[in-house]
Amino acid sequence: MLNDELQELRKEIDSIDKQIVNLIDERMKISLKVGETKKKYNAPIFDPKREKEVIAKKIELLENKELSGLITTIYNDIMYTSKQLQKHLIGGYNSAEDKKDDNKENIKYDEKIVYQGREGGNGHEAALKFFGENAKLVKKEHFDDVLESIRSGECYYGVLPLENSSTGMVNEVLDILADYNCKIVGEVYLPIEYGLMAKKGTSIKDIKKVISHHQALKQCSNFIKENNFEELTSSNTAEAAFIVSNGDDKTMASISNKHSCKIYDLEMLEENIENIKGNTTRFIIVANYDNALTTGNKMTIRFLLPHEEGSLADSLEKLKSFNLTSIVSRPHVERKWQYYFYIDMTGDFKKNKSEFEEFKKSVENLIILGVYNE
Repeated sequence: MLNDELQELRKEIDSIDKQIVNLIDERMKISLKVGETKKKYNAPIFDPKREKEVIAKKIELLENKELSGLITTIYNDIMYTSKQLQKHLIGGYNSAEDKKDDNKENIKYDEKIVYQGREGGNGHEAALKFFGENAKLVKKEHFDDVLESIRSGECYYGVLPLENSSTGMVNEVLDILADYNCKIVGEVYLPIEYGLMAKKGTSIKDIKKVISHHQALKQCSNFIKENNFEELTSSNTAEAAFIVSNGDDKTMASISNKHSCKIYDLEMLEENIENIKGNTTRFIIVANYDNALTTGNKMTIRFLLPHEEGSLADSLEKLKSFNLTSIVSRPHVERKWQYYFYIDMTGDFKKNKSEFEEFKKSVENLIILGVYNE
């Protein structure tokens, strides 16, 4: 019978779960011993190279490689908890780190900052706007390169686009943010004005195709359709300007910002071609979880919900003391038809701590992606 077969299978699952729990318990005990050894030799708690190796080795053991994302998430959580145990249960450890912990209410403007893209791109401009003209900037090609640079300790802060006022969330960033245990520590809003630019001496009548980041192409879609341009994509808007500047194709123009036009010595053929005037992109400032801020009036969270009727409404009811400024859902890769929910909210988190604790009990896999000031 169905129930009998299910009961037997569930017994097997219960037995496996018991082993998993016991092994996690054992792992944490050994992790504390590791912490004591690190204390003895004054070694740092965080070892990014070791963490990367651990996850890679565990993925190699998988028969079903489609579970790689799940293993990465599980071990990120395990190693995060291990480090927290080491920090909280081993008192007086590592005075340098203790000092760092005591200074978690302020942004450090003299640290190295990484952004995605090229000089003159929106990421570059956002970094300068937040950290100032004298910021120590490092550029990377991809969004995950930015987060890896922070996790490895190469850079202290990263600057990433999260949301655009006309096209919504930048899903590529949203989907990987939690994988790197990075935390949001700030945000900056950058007005976006795009222009059509090409090599000097080119007329707009010569242009047959345009190249830019797919978000910029979407934000300028009306202009592109009106002119019947072919669309080509690049990794970012400044890269598009660089490609046009260094190429010989006078039928191709880039959609980039004014700074790129000047930096890459191009000619502006048409200004302000974006669909919606006042178009703005929200960039987040991210840091390694060890450098996360502890105070702020804004919080970004990610969580799962049971696949049940009314579960979202019931959970959101518990957040009525906060102002929910954004709610976004993204599909869970390993669980079909289940979704991660991302919420931005503002409020007094100390005053309403009990309400937030009740909310935490109603959801699954809650991750606080950052507490910061809006």
